[in-house]
Amino acid sequence: MVTDTSHTLRNTSGTLKGTLDTLKSTSHTLRSTSGTLKGTSDTLKSTSDKVKSTSDTLRSTSDILKSISNTLKGTSDNLRSTSDTLRSTSDALKINITLALLTTALATANEVKASSNSNDFHTVTAKQIMLLAKSAEIRNYMKTDINACDDFYNYACGNWAKINPANNNGKTGLFITLTNAYDRRIARILMNDTQDGRRENKFHPKVKYFYESCLQQTNQRKNNYRKNLLNIMEEFGGMPAVKGKNWNENKFDWITTIARIFAKYGISIIIGVQINADLTNNEINRLYVGQIDGLTNGKSFEYYNQLKLAWELDLITILSLNREQSAKVADEMIEFAQKLALGVADPNEGFDIADETHLKLLDEITEIYGSSLNLTHFVKTWLGYEYKLPVYEYVENYLRNLRILLKETPPRVIANYIMWEMIQYFRLELEGDNEEEQRTKCVGATKQYFIKYLDHVVYQELLKKDPTIVQEIKLLWQQLKLAFEDIWKSSDNKWMKESTRDRALEKLSAMSFEINNYADNDFEKEFASLTISIQNYFENVVNIMKLKGENYRLKLFEPPSLEEYQLRSCTPAYTSEYNKVMLPVAFLQPRFLWDNVYPAALKYATIGSIIAHEMAHGFDDTMGKYDAKGNLNNWWDRNATEVFALRKECLRQQYGRHRYAGKLLTKTQSQGENIADNVGIRIAYAAYENWSLKNVDKSEYLPHMSHITPSQLFFISAAQVWCTDLNNIWQRIVVNTDVHAPEEIRVRASFANFEAFAEAFNCELGSAMHPHRKCVIY
Repeated sequence: MVTDTSHTLRNTSGTLKGTLDTLKSTSHTLRSTSGTLKGTSDTLKSTSDKVKSTSDTLRSTSDILKSISNTLKGTSDNLRSTSDTLRSTSDALKINITLALLTTALATANEVKASSNSNDFHTVTAKQIMLLAKSAEIRNYMKTDINACDDFYNYACGNWAKINPANNNGKTGLFITLTNAYDRRIARILMNDTQDGRRENKFHPKVKYFYESCLQQTNQRKNNYRKNLLNIMEEFGGMPAVKGKNWNENKFDWITTIARIFAKYGISIIIGVQINADLTNNEINRLYVGQIDGLTNGKSFEYYNQLKLAWELDLITILSLNREQSAKVADEMIEFAQKLALGVADPNEGFDIADETHLKLLDEITEIYGSSLNLTHFVKTWLGYEYKLPVYEYVENYLRNLRILLKETPPRVIANYIMWEMIQYFRLELEGDNEEEQRTKCVGATKQYFIKYLDHVVYQELLKKDPTIVQEIKLLWQQLKLAFEDIWKSSDNKWMKESTRDRALEKLSAMSFEINNYADNDFEKEFASLTISIQNYFENVVNIMKLKGENYRLKLFEPPSLEEYQLRSCTPAYTSEYNKVMLPVAFLQPRFLWDNVYPAALKYATIGSIIAHEMAHGFDDTMGKYDAKGNLNNWWDRNATEVFALRKECLRQQYGRHRYAGKLLTKTQSQGENIADNVGIRIAYAAYENWSLKNVDKSEYLPHMSHITPSQLFFISAAQVWCTDLNNIWQRIVVNTDVHAPEEIRVRASFANFEAFAEAFNCELGSAMHPHRKCVIY
């Protein structure tokens, strides 16, 4: 994660010194030891300077040392905020723990310095420091003065917000931490000139040149940036807000305009177009025309208010509109965008794909909605020829709402919205950013266009460092499947007919698992026609978008494949049409979730529960209707459907009684994520129990946590996957737009429904985490 080891070590020693200063001010007892600790810190600083000359050897250990530094810094913050608690605890123990960490850090530095194998983390000392660091990290986030049976989220995550406050970043959490670490890996790859075997290809330089052109664009954009954006818009008639009286409304046809934009750049505006597997026969592709997925719920007024303020400022800085004009244009465009989103099928109200898609000829759809929404013309303009095969009308309510919106909206407003939406794909603001911020944004831009290749390269790097990692994950997958199979076969699921249960087991058996490594992709061939210049970022983006537009049309004649937005996901996913769980490469990064050195409880509780959550989606209220082959084919018997509906209703009522940001959660019809949370934790814990029975001789304890049982460690680790902090604005936005329950509710509700949790923590029946009535799906 860091490229300059000596710099990292200096930061480490500085952080340790800061930790000691904080400890000194925390209590009188710690003051008496500060001289000793400061001396230790100075020793570390001295060691850092000496080790500088051997930075190449230490480079591979810098991630561990940085982790230790961050952990100790977190300890410092935590101790500062809880000084009253520290005074009442054993000061001597705190000192001993800190000294042990410092001593072990020194020992590790000396040992690795002398080692000829810079990747050897298997020495006794290295293992000890990793265990100490993980123990300290887990304990830092915990707030043990809270009763676990009253509020387990705050027991496990009560100090997260103090150590990792959201502030202006909106949100902090494990998935964001993983993504940031992953981005740092990508940055190293893009900045590294090493000519190893993986990158000795004609495509890698293109990706590298794109990244470098991004970094250079601050010098390029001063004179050309606005002009380039205006040229892109002018090709499609221009933006009325910019052209003023020179814009010709009589020449503007909105549906032709968006079809031409989609044909050239593959950008969907107002009308969504997807090429996906047929719902009932996933061996062929179909067109899905209608709703644009990803639009934010039109009822989220907080989101659109914030977006309006952002657009006002952007119109001034990017297109040089005056303040009065930008306010008017932004207000009109936001009103249109929000009304458009009101037609989107709300996933919280229960999105049934079978009810929202209808296979029809384009002429039939056009006849229904009239000439103002001529989808026959739209598709013909896009493809360049008449398309005669049936297409899926995707979300009828969206198209009906759009037809009404078009009648009541002036063409000038529609044109402004179309042009503004289009140029968002060509924007990247770097002015005013420092060098690190610029690199971060340019890594994000490079990921946006070349994520599959970057995932592939990172995967190869991780595999080279630890060839067993993939085998270990796949073994975990098999263990989770066996545990879920046992759950299906248990007497608790006898409410389902045997024939229906056999279909469930058939689907589970056929379910596959994949790490997004793209080993079969021929990137040189895929991007052979792409021209990338190190001198012109804007032109590079234009070339990439043109290639995207060309390639998307060709998908109609290719076998079905996963949509790019699914592949680019930074979180694991279950795809119903392929009956497959997919894990992003980012989750293979070592020591964030688990390591062979750690107790197995951590592996099953973190990566295990995450994968199990996706596995459970195959049997939720929406994707459970797909069969083992990934076709929409409801295999549930009538009685099972009715019982499942009652169990789902139990969850709906239960989650609706939880409060977040001062309000009760909405009792939504869709319970897919809540079902996956509740079932997933059961699968992961069952798999861990099976492992424990076969490995009774293995130690399942962390240093300074001997009072925590293995089962308790499992639930603490599983909860800390969801430790999160959101600022007030994002709390109000997320609660209205996210299909997931807020993270703290995900922990409280799913754990409270699980008898094994109550047993692990000896919770009294009737307590918050051990209610009399529990909601159980499987």
